[in-house]
Amino acid sequence: MVNRSDIENFWTRGDVHSRVHQAMSDAGLNNKKLEVEDLFPIDQYHARGIAATIDLGKRMPISENQRIIDIGCGLGGPARYFAKKFKCLITGIDITPSFIEIGNKFNNLTSMSKQVSLQIGNGESLDFENEAFDGGYSQHVTMNIKNRKEFFLEAYRVLKKGTFFAFSEHGLGPEGNPIFPLPWADTSKMSFLLSPESTISLLEEVGFYDIQIVETSKKYISGYEKMINTKSKKDTTILGIHVIGGSTMKQRSINSMRSIKEKRTLPFEIVCKK
Repeated sequence: MVNRSDIENFWTRGDVHSRVHQAMSDAGLNNKKLEVEDLFPIDQYHARGIAATIDLGKRMPISENQRIIDIGCGLGGPARYFAKKFKCLITGIDITPSFIEIGNKFNNLTSMSKQVSLQIGNGESLDFENEAFDGGYSQHVTMNIKNRKEFFLEAYRVLKKGTFFAFSEHGLGPEGNPIFPLPWADTSKMSFLLSPESTISLLEEVGFYDIQIVETSKKYISGYEKMINTKSKKDTTILGIHVIGGSTMKQRSINSMRSIKEKRTLPFEIVCKK
């Protein structure tokens, strides 16, 4: 079983605070007022970065002033983007304390603290009342969730009736297990992939309906290729997901791309209703 310290160590790869501070300093972004967009290269800590966030946002029916939950918010990049775009209020939770600390600092730097609130939490046991939110989403989190049904049950519980739940993930492909290490797991100890069919069945069992799924393999292969091939350029070496992911991030990304190409994994997005 993976404990909290193992999770923290995996995601932070050492002193993540110092790495982020140094990268921000090198990019000339420390101690100045920033726009949400200034942080896109570093705070969209998932495959395809801001492009994946924008794509998911296009499918989410968020209205102004709605209260939305981000389960597994990371550094809060998607939360800040959606809060600004839709003029909504977002509560983000993540199991990694360092990500929440950095994310709240980023909220202050971008003057988003009134719209975005980030706190430590576990997606399998949400500390919120029933039907507290007008919608919810999760980006590239479920691959790490062993008890997927409990995760979906908790999302269902905290959402109001008639609202939506959206998420993106790398599902299990038809050709078997992925190649480790990966961006979300160094070994199978932290990776719990499900096929799209199994995922849909669980959602239906929990009570979600009108489940819309879109396969995104080609987009992710293209995104990985772009990231890997431009890694040495100056504009991507200062701020980038490697600042968070550490020195192994490139190889983990290559393995993820290869896993998709070999149909070991299958990325997809889902939007469903409660």
